[in-house]
Amino acid sequence: MFDGFISVMQQGGPDMVILLVLSVAVIAIVIERLYFFSTQHGDTKGLLRQLGQKIESDDLNGAIKICQSNKGMLPRILEFGLRRGEKNRADITDALSIALMEHLNALERNLGIIGTIAVIAPFVGLAGTVLGIIKAFQDIALKGNSTPAVVAAGVSEALVTTFAGLVVAIVAVIFFNFFKSRIKSYNQEMIVAANQLAEMLHFHNTGAPIPTDLYQPKSAK
Repeated sequence: MFDGFISVMQQGGPDMVILLVLSVAVIAIVIERLYFFSTQHGDTKGLLRQLGQKIESDDLNGAIKICQSNKGMLPRILEFGLRRGEKNRADITDALSIALMEHLNALERNLGIIGTIAVIAPFVGLAGTVLGIIKAFQDIALKGNSTPAVVAAGVSEALVTTFAGLVVAIVAVIFFNFFKSRIKSYNQEMIVAANQLAEMLHFHNTGAPIPTDLYQPKSAK
């Protein structure tokens, strides 16, 4: 298998080295992003339920400790809002919006690289193919041998880089769209949770009872 890989790399020429580097970059970013999302808090409703109970009992410090004991970005965002829990609703909402914007960059980290690789990989492969075909015809001109078999062999080797470029691009596009979809879903979830926390703190500060539908899932009522 290793010998076959080396053979393909040699057939593709220098462009195959570039495509190999691009593919390694894609794999590294995919692994990093998968690990990142695996470290995010997965039970948003459960977290809001715990925070709602603490806020209802006038224990903001207890709610902050709950956020500190959970991993991920959402607990950090909600903690940011809880530390401003005594302010008015507008100030709390603004604080949560700032925290959300700051963490959005972390969600999209390195995705631009995958998107760029998805765009340029086919062109890198195509460039290798064009150079390979030029070389093949130059060899034919020098040797004076232009039989179909000789032409086919040269073109076949040249097309290796196009195929490799398309494979790298397809993988990059698949994961780019997957992570974009994941980011959109997670970002919307964080926005909803932040708004629910702002509502709970508003009711708490006005002395009104907190509606249970803000933090209690229907199944728990």
